[in-house]
Amino acid sequence: MCKSKYFIAGTIFSAIFNVSPVLADHPEVLSDVTVSGEVDTGFSPTHIQFDAMRSGVSDISELMSKVPGGSFNNNGPLSGQTQYRGMFGTRMNVRVDGMYLNSGGPNWMDPPLHYLPATLLESMEVSRGIAPVSSGTGIGGYVKANTKSSQFTSSDEFEFHGDIQTSIHSVDDGYNLGGVLAYSNNKHRFHILGARDEADDIDFGDGEINGTEHERDNYGFGYGFQQGQQELALNFRHQDTGRSGNPSLPLDIVFLDTELFNAKYNTKWNNINIETSINYTDVGHQMDNFTLRPVPDFFTPGGTTDRRLVNATSDSLVYALKGTLAIAKGNLTVGFDTSFNQHDSTVLDPVQASFFVTNFNNVQNDTYSFFAETKQQLTERTGIELGVRYTRVEMDADDVDAIVSPAGTLPAAATTLRNTFNSSDRSQEDNNVDWVAELNYDANDHLTVELGVARKTRSPYYLERYLWIPLEVNAGLGDSNGYVGDVNLDPEVSHQIELGLDWHHHHYYVAPRVYYRTVDDYIQGTASTNAAVIGVGTLNSETTPLVFTNVEAEFYGADANWGYSFNERWRLDGVISYVQGKRRDIDDNLYRIAPLNTTLALTHERATWSTTVEGIFIAEQHDISDTIVTSESRTNNDSTPGYVLMNISGKWSPTHDLTLNAGVSNLLDKNYTNHLSGFNRNSGGVIPVGNRLPGQGRNVFATVSYEW
Repeated sequence: MCKSKYFIAGTIFSAIFNVSPVLADHPEVLSDVTVSGEVDTGFSPTHIQFDAMRSGVSDISELMSKVPGGSFNNNGPLSGQTQYRGMFGTRMNVRVDGMYLNSGGPNWMDPPLHYLPATLLESMEVSRGIAPVSSGTGIGGYVKANTKSSQFTSSDEFEFHGDIQTSIHSVDDGYNLGGVLAYSNNKHRFHILGARDEADDIDFGDGEINGTEHERDNYGFGYGFQQGQQELALNFRHQDTGRSGNPSLPLDIVFLDTELFNAKYNTKWNNINIETSINYTDVGHQMDNFTLRPVPDFFTPGGTTDRRLVNATSDSLVYALKGTLAIAKGNLTVGFDTSFNQHDSTVLDPVQASFFVTNFNNVQNDTYSFFAETKQQLTERTGIELGVRYTRVEMDADDVDAIVSPAGTLPAAATTLRNTFNSSDRSQEDNNVDWVAELNYDANDHLTVELGVARKTRSPYYLERYLWIPLEVNAGLGDSNGYVGDVNLDPEVSHQIELGLDWHHHHYYVAPRVYYRTVDDYIQGTASTNAAVIGVGTLNSETTPLVFTNVEAEFYGADANWGYSFNERWRLDGVISYVQGKRRDIDDNLYRIAPLNTTLALTHERATWSTTVEGIFIAEQHDISDTIVTSESRTNNDSTPGYVLMNISGKWSPTHDLTLNAGVSNLLDKNYTNHLSGFNRNSGGVIPVGNRLPGQGRNVFATVSYEW
């Protein structure tokens, strides 16, 4: 990739990472937001470019907070969930190297981006607005992250190349180390890669956030072959996540032992570009509530402590095939993909041998999906995108059982729930239809207008259907509520309309979007009226257990990114995001919606060095969910106050291959609470149980990157 004076891969923004758009002379207006290690002046100013690693990121989901409309849910140092315009978790379509990654456990301690360390991140793209049907299913945003890899060269002589990146950061006494070693020519490419992340508990103004240490190892290899119009790629990675904290969840990670394999083959036949892939993941996962936190006492208060250890496994096999051909004044893509996913989970007490709860037993979640999509240039200034997708979802689960007393018995209420679940019709089928229509109009050389409408669907996640006993199992909601599922839930159906404008010039750009979305049969917890559910909840000190329910919801808001270049050395960039999430059937707010926020960054850049000063401005969030938060007496349900953070950083590239960065995030060591953090469940340390977790304190970091 050609570098230029606008190359800002090392420009560090914010407490965690870098941000800097590129101002091109003749930009191509696109609707995606791209994260990458290097920036080319051919990129559009509607893309935000920022470095994922060189300020010490461990969890790349944090990068979402620099995307217009984006944010992330902090469930732990390696368990952050991407959020886009109020939607997160299983509603997001997040792919790593094109792979759908099946989480190893029901509390999503390993969301998809967990499996891509920052030192191995090549690029990350976020579709701005409505994602095309070809990207897959999901009613939230579309995020695509790619792992570093070997590259073909232009000659038959083999070349050795690679990169090494490392960083240290004071806020958790942590470090990140990783890199890729590659050997390739114009037909063959080989590589090995590896990464190590390790840190202690995170500091904040009043002490440490107990149970936020983490460790992760990742290694793998790959091979590629190309000849003529054919290309083959094979990649394997293994990841070991060790003891890592999740203080907003009832358990912490003991280990995640994961294998990831993907194979891709691309060719051309009769002027049709054909792409096919096979992906496989296998996850072994263990979590507990006593390794990184004091053992809780909730089953019989005042009695023995209640140790819990959960063993979970999951595996996923995904196959995809698509073909693209030129037609009329554009192209047509037709494709098929299918996935086979399996989950098991058992709750144990290591002190009481007879205790067990079969949480999920051989849960199957299989999908079969077909799509067609066309992009056409109707006139010189007008383009259109049309797409439709049909998805068949088939789900099932085996019988469950439990023993929760030394005598080998089960309380009457739990027995009722088990028998009701085992006698229910757990075989469920959904037939979902998605469609997208977008119109792009170049009003003049500097202004593009985009109008889009879409219908997107999401079938219930497996735990929303098959969680038979009230537990704090909810794909990482972090709200301290106990949940139970409903086998008969309907799929969510989202209808969305969006208007976007892109003004772009050599010296400035402004790219605002406004949108409105309704979601019929939106799935969230509501107060259970089932006497057996309430009875079991009471045994666990949960007086208000929730049941996953279809409700009516809406989302609306606006977001924008903008920038102005004063001259070749000075520029100002900004991002602003506003979203509201409401229930339509009752007067209530939705849970975990980001408050109004904006970022301003002033950069001074020279040929070999640059400095950036950034301000992050977060408004108060007083729109709290009564159903999820206020009704839960064990959490602090106050509004979260606004705050301002200041960061400063610098980059120096003494040679073409070497880049050094240093900076301070949260320069003033501000005490603050990120509204999207969960509620503390770890009774060790200075943060009371039930309080929202605080943001990290002042962080001094330094990074080094060497490429050859």
